[in-house]
Amino acid sequence: MSAARTPSFALRFVAGQHKGGEFPLRPNREIVIGRGSEFDMVLDEDMVSRRHARLSTFHGQIVLQDLKSTNGTFVNGERISVSRLKPGDRVLIGNSVMELVEAGAPGVVAATEPSSPGFDADAPTKAGAPSIAARTTLHPTVDAEHRLSGKVPEEGVAIADLVELFCAGRRSGVLTLKEPGGGEGRVLFREGRVYFAAMTEGRGRRVAVPPAKALFRLCGWPRADWRLDTQASLPQLEGEIGEDTAALMAAVRQGWEQLTPYVEHLPARDGRLALAVPLEPRLSALSAEALETLQLVLNHGQVAAVVDKSEATDAETWLDILYLLQNGYIVQG
Repeated sequence: MSAARTPSFALRFVAGQHKGGEFPLRPNREIVIGRGSEFDMVLDEDMVSRRHARLSTFHGQIVLQDLKSTNGTFVNGERISVSRLKPGDRVLIGNSVMELVEAGAPGVVAATEPSSPGFDADAPTKAGAPSIAARTTLHPTVDAEHRLSGKVPEEGVAIADLVELFCAGRRSGVLTLKEPGGGEGRVLFREGRVYFAAMTEGRGRRVAVPPAKALFRLCGWPRADWRLDTQASLPQLEGEIGEDTAALMAAVRQGWEQLTPYVEHLPARDGRLALAVPLEPRLSALSAEALETLQLVLNHGQVAAVVDKSEATDAETWLDILYLLQNGYIVQG
């Protein structure tokens, strides 16, 4: 009986300058990623540090370590210092998004392709700069006014990824988003910090919510056209976001992780809510936060108004509404 084949892995570029290429990971190697031409994987981008990250493939494990880079190394949307990778994990360095795949997986450009000499599987550890024929960066185009534009999702890159990417690059400007239903949003950056966000729904109806809530909702849009205008003048606005952007985006991602499993069970935003009569469950069993949500239901009735006027986050408010419905405190009208 032949011995079981030990799987070999590669980093497949799914977005960015080298999209469509593959970097094979040979066992028992140490691979340095950076902008410097002397390194194993060269990513010649402004957002990549000269010596950015290190990949180790010893003892059957693939370990990625950030080397105190300026703009950070991200795995599945989270900034890391050290992370053990598993198949399917996505790594963001600069503008490049890479997915760890088993070498030779469908949809991967062969490593020995003549147009990709830097990815030769039999080359020594120092493979040189990746030379890939396909050259796109999140499908952006750059117009005469120096505006980047594209679409989401692109190979799993969502709006939250865009926001974090522009923050990591210390961008200043306005990110404009337009979703297929007619909604439009704007996220304002000042030197890599999100300081304001606003949105309208279909038919141009402005949603009067705090900027942090608007940002949360924009990050939930599954599809949108986007444009980043880095030449835009940046106004001073009332109600600017004072929270650290890294903490804010962590809260946004956590909120969507909590809410996503229940989305299909939530009432429509234009639906009505009312107190259940007779009210059988005890009010004393509710938390203070749930009581505040119940009061909003009594005062406003419409689902959208309850969520918009709540001082809690959207995720917390939606989960309160779901709890009140499931436990007989309120009914849909």
